[in-house]
Amino acid sequence: MVKQKTTTIQPLILQYLLRFRFLTSIKIQKLLQLNSLHSTNYYLIKLIRQQLIGSLYSRTKEQSFQPAIYYLKSASIKQLNITDKKIIKRIYKEKSKSKTFIDHSILIADYYIFLNNDSIKTKQTLNFFTKSDLLPHNYLIHPLPDAYFSRVDKKENIKRYFLEIIDENSPRFSIRKRIDQYNNYIENKTFEKSTGYKFPTILFICPNQTINNYLKKYFEKIWDESNFDEISIHSATKEDAFNGSWHNLKPEE
Repeated sequence: MVKQKTTTIQPLILQYLLRFRFLTSIKIQKLLQLNSLHSTNYYLIKLIRQQLIGSLYSRTKEQSFQPAIYYLKSASIKQLNITDKKIIKRIYKEKSKSKTFIDHSILIADYYIFLNNDSIKTKQTLNFFTKSDLLPHNYLIHPLPDAYFSRVDKKENIKRYFLEIIDENSPRFSIRKRIDQYNNYIENKTFEKSTGYKFPTILFICPNQTINNYLKKYFEKIWDESNFDEISIHSATKEDAFNGSWHNLKPEE
């Protein structure tokens, strides 16, 4: 029974690690919808023994209880038939990624899991694309968004979104730069010309209320001289985002 499942579950784990880059066993269990963490760990151990994935453990006593974090190793390149040079290069460097980057990646997976569960409850169809999925699409804003997703309701109404996650240690100038990049992207209408779709709603997930307030004030400052009045743009703290509580960044008239 276990051997039969292995042929389908192990490739799925590799695909999820390709898409999200870093995942804990708990996240992998949720993504695979497996009944127990024990069975999830069984597949992870097999992949580690095959040198297809690696694991990171906290070395500090205070964080020793934290679960291991898994990532792709170079042997997975052949297993997954990866030919994109950018992805190949990054897989060789995964082990050296910072904690900030790893936490960022796991948060994207967390939000996908939340959206997927919510879409099932509300009877919507979710299509979710990570940076890895978006690499072939040259018409998208660069650097790429953390995710692009759409939700389709029972009446076939479609809503599209770009997801941007701001890290706690992000300097203010980098936040302003990213907003300016979106402003130029909106002005060029590259997305609409390439897809025929309306420009997606932009969602900013902020690490805290301080950054959330900063975004609000910055958009108030630049609004009249920008192109953001043409689109919908919202922000939320991590806690509010997972409650579906978003703040409209359009200044009040």
